[in-house]
Amino acid sequence: MTSVTELAAIDEVIPEVSTTDGPNLSAESQSLSADHSNPANLWGILLADSSKHSGLSGSILTDDTKLSDFSESILTDDSTLSDLPESPTTNSSNFSDLPESQFTKDTCHSDSHIHLETLPAELRVQILDILDLEGLEALVRASPVYHDQYLLDRKRLLFACLKITLGNMFIDACAVQVTSSLSFRRARSMDTISSFVQSLRKKRAPPPDATQIKAFTLNDTIDMVTFYRFVLKPFARHYSEWALSNLAKEPETSHAKINEPPSITEEHRIIRALYRFQLFCNLLGTGPHKHMDKIDIFEPWLKFESHEVLMMLESLYEPWELEEINCVNVFAQIKGLEVLKSVTWDFHETNPKFADQNRPPTPQGAFDIKTNRGQPMIDYEDSYLIGLITQGLDHLQKIFFEIQDHSRLVAIMEESLILRTSMFICASGLGALDYLTQDDRRIVAPSERDKREERREPLPFRGDKVDESDGAYPPLAWTLLWKGTYSNMFGNYIPNEIPMWGYVMWDAARLERTGAKEVLLRQFVSSFWDEDQDPRDQREFL
Repeated sequence: MTSVTELAAIDEVIPEVSTTDGPNLSAESQSLSADHSNPANLWGILLADSSKHSGLSGSILTDDTKLSDFSESILTDDSTLSDLPESPTTNSSNFSDLPESQFTKDTCHSDSHIHLETLPAELRVQILDILDLEGLEALVRASPVYHDQYLLDRKRLLFACLKITLGNMFIDACAVQVTSSLSFRRARSMDTISSFVQSLRKKRAPPPDATQIKAFTLNDTIDMVTFYRFVLKPFARHYSEWALSNLAKEPETSHAKINEPPSITEEHRIIRALYRFQLFCNLLGTGPHKHMDKIDIFEPWLKFESHEVLMMLESLYEPWELEEINCVNVFAQIKGLEVLKSVTWDFHETNPKFADQNRPPTPQGAFDIKTNRGQPMIDYEDSYLIGLITQGLDHLQKIFFEIQDHSRLVAIMEESLILRTSMFICASGLGALDYLTQDDRRIVAPSERDKREERREPLPFRGDKVDESDGAYPPLAWTLLWKGTYSNMFGNYIPNEIPMWGYVMWDAARLERTGAKEVLLRQFVSSFWDEDQDPRDQREFL
């Protein structure tokens, strides 16, 4: 069993022990075939091990289609460039266009390409070292020489390219990978969770502590790339479409410009919120190992008070970053509730499919989702909903977006219905972001942020920048709400309709061109008595 100390630090993962049993791989994952006779698709090239079976899952493309024959699509040394299919991930699946320097089939035979391939191995390695994942994908696809070079050092190159791609989100990706492991789940307790959060806080403090590559195995690195590429990216696209469709319903919005794809900074905000949502699913929720869940609804074993969970969150993230997480959580709750409602009758004890069982007791396989089998009313958000959404993004992607057949959804949900009462990051029902929880935390552990709010310290909009190493860069929407001064109020201190369109995710340009700024101010002001009143002065009345 891994010690608490070993689990507390991100860079102290047990050597040679893979954490690929996390949410990055679905339960239906299949190992890659060792038969290398077929041509590769792009991510088969990058992620498939040419010498042994890999833990790579049946990845999901960003256009919601399965990779065709993924387990057989491995590029071999004797494959030709003409064997390669067009990339399924370089069309409309990305938020932003691929780098202009991407190599294509047409450039493979140009003089510049020939010169690139004839460079010494040391220079080829340096070229691979400076690429992000999209660049690595393009070059390895285009050049057998660079494909071979890549295979010689796959783990380090994937790790380095993911780090370049994610920027300051890389620490979030590492935290998610560690907490997704079966070893962490087995040792999970209030002490290990608290220790891990403290360690993560230190690593996030400037100067950033770079996680060492030796902490992760090749399978871990593959898992991290897979989770980013085939779970987070498509999930972010679904989220942005949903949020912007909600914004489009408001009377002030300009519909002609509202559906423009998210910018790089907007995508960054969404993906970092998804990483952080997943992290707290792993720490406090059901997580990816639901078969190990020992929880009893009347005796929850993770007995954190809601203000203690809030203190963990506040120790890691700025107030507007907590709102980013809240926006993702609102999305997960709404979609999760839709799924639960769609299967409620399928599991109800009066459904005719249970008629052949002797009564009482409750038929085997039946769940009274709404009332917990005759017990006092238990809200979706306090039981089955939390148990469902905290299983993580890989699972949610499957039940929210992939499964179209109702009978298959019922079959999966039969394994997914778990009651959970531990505190989570909800902004209602005494969750960590509820206003009563925030008030309790201010009484129990007043913070420097509270004092900054009392002093109304200036916090102007400084531009849409997500690399916050040299100071705070709140989004324009946040500074508009609080008139360019500091606020430590979030969660359901913010009117419910505002997180529905993801207000803190969007750049200033989008707020201006879509009319979202006017929507924001109307929705915020309408929840108070007077336009000139500051909700920070009315806390006890809200």
